[in-house]
Amino acid sequence: MTVSVLTAAYAVAALLAVNAVADLAQEKALQERRSQLQTEVSLVRSRLEAAIFMDTYLADSLATVVTIDPNFAIENWDAIAKKLLDKSRYVRNVGLAPNNIISHTYPLAGNETSIGFDFRTRPEQLATVEKAREMQQVFIAGPLELVQGGQAIIARYPIFSDPPNNQQYWGGVSVVIRYQLLLDSTGVTGFESGVLALRKKTLDGRRWSVFYGPSEVFDQPDTQFLIQLPSGEWEIAAQLAQQAVIKSQHTRQTILLAGSGVSAVIYLLVLLLYSNYQYAHRESLQDELTLLPNRRFILKLLQQRQRRTNSAPCFAIVNLDVDDFKQVNDRLGHEAGDALLKHIANQLLDAVRHSDYVCRFGGDEFLLLLPDISNEAEASNVIDKLQHAIQAHPLRWKQHVITPSVSVGYAIAGQQSVNELLAAADHAMYRHKRRADKGTLILQAQDAELQSS
Repeated sequence: MTVSVLTAAYAVAALLAVNAVADLAQEKALQERRSQLQTEVSLVRSRLEAAIFMDTYLADSLATVVTIDPNFAIENWDAIAKKLLDKSRYVRNVGLAPNNIISHTYPLAGNETSIGFDFRTRPEQLATVEKAREMQQVFIAGPLELVQGGQAIIARYPIFSDPPNNQQYWGGVSVVIRYQLLLDSTGVTGFESGVLALRKKTLDGRRWSVFYGPSEVFDQPDTQFLIQLPSGEWEIAAQLAQQAVIKSQHTRQTILLAGSGVSAVIYLLVLLLYSNYQYAHRESLQDELTLLPNRRFILKLLQQRQRRTNSAPCFAIVNLDVDDFKQVNDRLGHEAGDALLKHIANQLLDAVRHSDYVCRFGGDEFLLLLPDISNEAEASNVIDKLQHAIQAHPLRWKQHVITPSVSVGYAIAGQQSVNELLAAADHAMYRHKRRADKGTLILQAQDAELQSS
């Protein structure tokens, strides 16, 4: 697989992983906010239940007095009603309605218009009175529009003159609870953690009717509770505030950016490690001075060729050694010796075929692998070419001209092992060295120019 394919695969995998982590983080943040929202809505519900139960419980005593002795209640109306209002927190006023017509109210100030009000003239209010009569117990109605203005929650108490048979309906007691104060003090109107909504069952009990907040909250609520009333129930629901959703999205975006950055850093580190590995591997198979393949590389290549060859191998190896190389180092220094080795390496590369391998075997010794060489004539032709290329191109080093001479030996691969093949080429090279008539020649530059002329 190429680096580009691996990079693309890593990018896709990293993107999927970062997205998954960002989604989990966003969901966790939303879940934490939903849990907090649930706690806060539950607290609002508890306050609403407690407030409504508290005041309806107090008002129940007034209804009991009226049931026991209506005349006594009428005669002492102000004193009895005052005690109720003094103990309650949300009661605005109370009214007494024999035969469903309000005859008494307390306090009278501000509620004068309610005196003489006949519930039968207001069907929406009459329906709640009749519901309490039908249930034969308190019924929480509202919020309703009051005759004297404003909205209120009204606790309707039916009064019967023949308890406990409750067949003879006398009228009713209405306890008006301040709607806005109830919402404010229980935390409904000041709710900031989300969008809050309240709903109640319609009188026929067949459907829900939202009376506070947007009805869409109940379509997909983040939390929802029943509110138990003295009779019946309400529902409260809430959705997270848009700001909370935006914060969770910001959390996701932050993780995406951070995750992308971390993934990029990890990729760069892995790429750096891989590059270092490749470099180290390449360096382990490459000669540092000449940049040719080294001894390790050529030995590995020879072993692979020997293993892969099913029939008789068809290649030759050439062992090449620089004559009198020590003289160059001793007279001109190691820097000149290094320059000569690089010079010879370049000449060898220029002289061989593209399919041939040239390596530095060690010191001043080079080894060549020549594929498709199967006989001595072919090998001799290549060696002559190599020697001519080296000797025809002297190295000019500062004030000196170095004309190198090389000793060459070769061996043609057969059934022998790699070590035996190398030994044969090495022996041939030393035989050639002993027969050599001259070594590497070092002249002053001006002397070399005189010789060439």
